[in-house]
Amino acid sequence: MKRKLCGLAGVVSLFAVSMASPVLAAELLDVKPVVSDSSVVIEVTADIPMTYTYYKVPGQARVVVDIADADPEKVEPLIVVNKGAVSSISVDKAMIGDMTVSRLVFNLVAESEISVNHLPDRKTLNVSFGGGKAAAAPALAASVAPAAVPEPKEPAAPAPAVVAPAPREPAAAAAPAQPASKEDDDPLGLDEPQPAAAPVKPAASAAVRSTKLEPVVPAPAGQSSPVAMVTVKGIVIGASYIDIQTNGPVEKFKQLKLSKPERLSIEMPGTSSMNVNSVQVKRFGVGAVRVGTTPGLVRVVLDATKPAFPKYEIATVENGLRITFK
Repeated sequence: MKRKLCGLAGVVSLFAVSMASPVLAAELLDVKPVVSDSSVVIEVTADIPMTYTYYKVPGQARVVVDIADADPEKVEPLIVVNKGAVSSISVDKAMIGDMTVSRLVFNLVAESEISVNHLPDRKTLNVSFGGGKAAAAPALAASVAPAAVPEPKEPAAPAPAVVAPAPREPAAAAAPAQPASKEDDDPLGLDEPQPAAAPVKPAASAAVRSTKLEPVVPAPAGQSSPVAMVTVKGIVIGASYIDIQTNGPVEKFKQLKLSKPERLSIEMPGTSSMNVNSVQVKRFGVGAVRVGTTPGLVRVVLDATKPAFPKYEIATVENGLRITFK
């Protein structure tokens, strides 16, 4: 009887230990250019079957490939290729909601069509470029032509040209092309970063999707227009910078360096739609980025890991702020 009780206790203990063990995050293992004559194929490998999406940036010689639930820490942040259509590849870590995304930005010598295919186990992707039409793959979103934007499952952020202090009614959504399948629509369920739509003229027939646009209240006579509110949607960690991604341009922000402990606080009118309030960085002398809100204000705090906060510069970008470290 004692032996049976001891054996049962051992099984319960082993089960408890296994349940308490941390789950290892999925990892991007390698991003490797494979050169053949004058062409090049980029081979991307991970330790899990990959779910991915890709799109072209309209008007720019750049293509973005996002891989869901994969950490890129093992891969070099900048890979110089200079073969075929590819000049270099930037590998960044992005947090979209509570999802870790490996973001591959392909910098091209000229605008080219992209083709992404995967092996049967989906642990290897092959990315190639050429002048022909991109081949479709089972689990990817269609490439974006310069005049179109991939349809997200949630409303896309409004283009900067649409946000104006003058009052107007929210524009109606343009009818997107019918996707080949539900999986082709947007396998990651992401609504950012979407390529910026072309500026819309007031008399244009096609309207920009603007469901998330906050109503604009006209300013009383003799008073200036209120500062536009923004929504913080994600934190992107690049090779030498941290981006605070918002749903539109940041018109006004305030920065303040604090000590004991060393940290940088950035405040702007708006709110946050992130599902997490802290993102681990562990680069540039920054340990983490914290996001908090108070009524009418969103605050982003960068915590330093050293006695002195690292040297930095803050600049506004198309949809948010970029903190570049020197």
